Amino acid sequence: MKHLTRRAFITRSAASLAGAAMIAPHLLRAETETLSPNLIGFQSWIVRESIEKDFAGTMKMMAGMGYKSMELCSPPGYAKSGFGPLQNLKASEVKRIINDAGLTCVSCHYGFDELKQHTQERIDFARELGLEQMILSYFGLPKTAVLSDWKKAAMKWPPRPPHFLPEATPQIPTWLKWR
Repeated sequence: MKHLTRRAFITRSAASLAGAAMIAPHLLRAETETLSPNLIGFQSWIVRESIEKDFAGTMKMMAGMGYKSMELCSPPGYAKSGFGPLQNLKASEVKRIINDAGLTCVSCHYGFDELKQHTQERIDFARELGLEQMILSYFGLPKTAVLSDWKKAAMKWPPRPPHFLPEATPQIPTWLKWR
C-alpha cells in the first residue's frame, strides 16, 4: 500500500472540498428536481398487461401518475408479451395516443435478431414515432459471453450505417465495459 504524506492528504482534501463546494448547489437543486416523477419516464414493459387490454387508457393512467415520457417495447418484437395489439396501429397512431395522454415516447427497444431482419422497417417506425433513441435490448448471447463476444456481435450490425446516420457506428454500452 502506498504511503500518503500529511501534505498530500491535506492538498487532496482541499482540492476535493473545493470541487464539492463548486458543484454542491447544482446537486442540491438537481436532487429536488429529479425526485419529481414529472422528470422520470417509465418503461412500457412494466405495464404490458394493461397495454394489451387498453393502450390509450394505460397511457392516460401513467400520465395521471405524473410521468411525462416513456420507452416503448417494439410492438412486433414483443407481440407475445403484451404488445401484439399495437402491431395493428401505424406509428403515427401510436404516437397520437401517447401524445394525447400527455406523454412523449423518447425511445423504443428491440431485439438483435429483429433489428437484423427488419432494419429499415424498424428505423422507419422509429422516425415516424419521433424517437430520440433506438435501444438494442439484447444480443441473444449466452450468459457466459465475455466482452470480446459482445464486441464481435456489435460489429456485425449494421452491415453499413443507416442512410440517415452516415457516421453511426455500433457502440458497446458503458455498463458492459466492466466485464
